Amino acid sequence: MALKKNLTEEERYGLSEEEIKLATKHLRKNKTAGALQDLEAAKLYEMYLLGDSIAKIAQNFPNYTIGQIALTAALRGWAKDRDKMQHTLQDRVRAKVVKSVLDQVDFLTSMMAVANAEHLEAMIKYVQDPINNPKPAMRVTNIKEYKDVAETLYKIVAGSTGGGTGKGKDKSPMFDALTASPNKQNQEPEEDEDFDITKLADAMPTPTGKE
Repeated sequence: MALKKNLTEEERYGLSEEEIKLATKHLRKNKTAGALQDLEAAKLYEMYLLGDSIAKIAQNFPNYTIGQIALTAALRGWAKDRDKMQHTLQDRVRAKVVKSVLDQVDFLTSMMAVANAEHLEAMIKYVQDPINNPKPAMRVTNIKEYKDVAETLYKIVAGSTGGGTGKGKDKSPMFDALTASPNKQNQEPEEDEDFDITKLADAMPTPTGKE
C-alpha cells in the first residue's frame, strides 16, 4: 500500500495555502501518524471551533508545530465541523429572532384589540348621539393629533392593499400571506381512482385450504 503523501481535496477544505503546504510537509515527514490523537487534540479542536486560527492555536500550544496542527485539522475535518456548527448556531439564532418577533406582534395586536374593545363602543355611541353620550376618553383634540391619525391610517391601508410607492407599490405583505403561491394555484387536485373490484380481488392472497 502506497504511503499517503498529499492531502485530498476534501482534506484541504477550509485551510489556507500556507496551512496546506505546512500540513503536507509534516505528512510526508511523519506520515498520518504525525497527526494528533483525538484526546490530545481536544483543547486545540475546541479553540478552532470557536474561531481561532491554526497560527493562534500554535502560539497557545508551543509544544506542537503549525504543520502538525494543520495536518490534524485536515485529517480530522475540523473546518467542516466548524462550518456545520456555525450553520446550526445561525439557524438557532434565526429561529429565536422569528419567535421573538412573533411574540411581539402577538403582544402588540392583543394590546390594540383591548384598546379597540375598550374605546370603540364609547366612540360609536358618541358618533350616533353626541348630545346624550359623553365624549370618549380616546379622541383627537387638536390638528396635530388629527394629522397623526390620518397619516397612521394611510400607512395601514397602503401597507395592506399595495398602495405603496416605487417598485413595491403593487405588493402587499398582508395579501401576499393570504394568497396561494402560483404552483399551488395551478396544481390540479388529484382525482380519486375508480374503485375496481377486480383489482381488489387480484390483490387478495389465494386460499390454500390450510387455514
